[in-house]
Amino acid sequence: MSSPFVIVGAGAIGGIVGTHLIRSGHDVVFVEANAAHADAIREHGLKLSGSLDAVVRAPVYAPGTYDGPVERLLLAVKSRDTVEALTPFAEALAPDGYVLSLQNGLEEYKIANLVGASRTLGAYLTFGGYYTGPGHIVYGGTGSFKIGELDGSRGPRIEALQAALSAQQKVDITDNIFGYLWSKMALGAVYFGTAVVDAPVLEIYDDPRARAVLAILAGETVGVADASGVRTENCDGFDPKAFRLDAPLNTSAQDASWEAQRVYWKSHDNQYTGVWRDLKIHRRKTEVDWQIGRVIQAAETVGRSVPHLRRLKSVVESIEAGHCAQSWDALYSIAEVEKAS
Repeated sequence: MSSPFVIVGAGAIGGIVGTHLIRSGHDVVFVEANAAHADAIREHGLKLSGSLDAVVRAPVYAPGTYDGPVERLLLAVKSRDTVEALTPFAEALAPDGYVLSLQNGLEEYKIANLVGASRTLGAYLTFGGYYTGPGHIVYGGTGSFKIGELDGSRGPRIEALQAALSAQQKVDITDNIFGYLWSKMALGAVYFGTAVVDAPVLEIYDDPRARAVLAILAGETVGVADASGVRTENCDGFDPKAFRLDAPLNTSAQDASWEAQRVYWKSHDNQYTGVWRDLKIHRRKTEVDWQIGRVIQAAETVGRSVPHLRRLKSVVESIEAGHCAQSWDALYSIAEVEKAS
């Protein structure tokens, strides 16, 4: 009998993936730091609503209490928690085991430092959902789901994982996982930009002035990826390469990217990003330091200037601290660095 999938983080993504694995007959254990959420799952099961109505049951452990086998670990915590959440499992991870990051950002670099690149797998995903209360996750529906070995190889391990995860939706294996992860970082910069406005994403996309700011944020990010030697990929029709700031303006490609984004958001009931939800609903710190901050660090390494990303990070942090409100002016202010330069 194979060891269970150990899912660290039973929030939106971990809960959605875990529910589908359980429903398809796989053994799953959750490790969850939110005591109220963990208690609710133990007592009533994990409830999924939205695109799938289901209740599943699985063992739930507090951090540091699981001592079973660790061969297939799926990491689904916030990027700020990667090291703290994974460190207790680093020594327990089987020599031929793996850690799959289901996180936003570029956490695969951190994970590889902890457990080795050969035991690290990456995932690019655009499906989503959100935590609505203890024991309850809302599933927003399918999107893209790609997984890959860091070195681009393909073998029985990644294929077995593909087969297991395909119980949820179509899952592809890619030989360029970092290309997809960096492309998602460019789109993530756009999403952080939209989150500083208290409005639905589609309403923001309809504003030309807002789109111009968001395009710059995507352009600075893909510029860092280019300088880092990463070949970015098309994200469900959103092509970061169309926003390169050191290339001739490609209006048609940018228009196609925005239209692909409109199609994506129209297909989901939820019209707000997780970053917006952090700022507006949960009133908590976002992952801006671990995502936009990570791009800024990479930019410094390769000698790229990213003034608008720096301004974005500053604006988000100001909203987090309660020094300013989510507003259209907050987004427009990101472009003011051009006037100052």
